[in-house]
Amino acid sequence: MLLVHASLRPSAIHGLGCFTDEPIAKGEVIWVFDPRVDIRLPVEELAALPQPIRAYYAKYGYAEMAEGRKVITLCGDHSKHMNHAAEPNVLSLSDRDVAARDIAAGEELTCDYRTFDLDATAKLAT
Repeated sequence: MLLVHASLRPSAIHGLGCFTDEPIAKGEVIWVFDPRVDIRLPVEELAALPQPIRAYYAKYGYAEMAEGRKVITLCGDHSKHMNHAAEPNVLSLSDRDVAARDIAAGEELTCDYRTFDLDATAKLAT
């Protein structure tokens, strides 16, 4: 769940991106996992879903270990549109994301998929 005001805009990185609508100070927590907004679906439950929903999870979700099992986490807000960057302005730390540096209002929020997504190598290869 995003803790900062953000909006979707066209991204030079990839399609749409998540952009902050306010300045964010280095170290500020900008996202936390919250089950009221975000979903963790055990991987073994994906097969029972219709193919269009499995494709949605593959595109917008990320694989991680949670409570001893592999799950797909799907953010329920604009944070699902954070794009990958080799030098991101957001650091992913377990169930929270923090600003890696001061981020100006209007700047795209970026993260390094390799630090949290178990399927990052395959996603970044496409």
